Amino acid sequence: MADLGTGGGERLIELIRSMPIHASSLQIAATEGWEPNVAVARENLAPFGVGLHANDIESGEPLPLADSSLDLIVARHEEFDASEVARVLVPGGRFLTQQVDGRDAHELRAWFGGEPLYEHVTLANAVSALRAEGLRVGVAEEWAGRMTFADALSLVEYLALVPWDVPGFSVDSNIEQLRRLDAAQPITVTQRRFRLTAVRD
Repeated sequence: MADLGTGGGERLIELIRSMPIHASSLQIAATEGWEPNVAVARENLAPFGVGLHANDIESGEPLPLADSSLDLIVARHEEFDASEVARVLVPGGRFLTQQVDGRDAHELRAWFGGEPLYEHVTLANAVSALRAEGLRVGVAEEWAGRMTFADALSLVEYLALVPWDVPGFSVDSNIEQLRRLDAAQPITVTQRRFRLTAVRD
């Protein structure tokens, strides 16, 4: 199996530890494209025998995995290329993913400006891309909920951690809007996610 966009490897390690068999009896690989996470994931996953491939799918790099080599691919909040998923799965192989919808936290861009960077990331587009590559889609579900910030300071801290939500955001250029939001706390935005499963026939 492979975990695409493993981050620091924490969730993959949690999955491995929950398995009734030892990880050494499995062939598990992971990819990560965000440079600050690569060394962290490599160090975290090494004791479990998991190889980490530095791979940035957003730049168009193919997956560093052989054709028809995987029974399972998981991707949580990692962009995927449907043709690459189809290429590396064996017949009968499964793909499981949860994605952040491109419309996630749209309130942030309404307040601070900017265009969404991932507007194309929708359940409909993901389903269409996988079907075009010959995969059979099973579960396909969307979810919306709320994310609440206690005050403007916590919102600013969040935006520092996820700069892609409002590219170019700065406190100085948005101070009046931040003051208005802080006066009306708590501050709430809409989270959007979707998940799907697919099988290569």
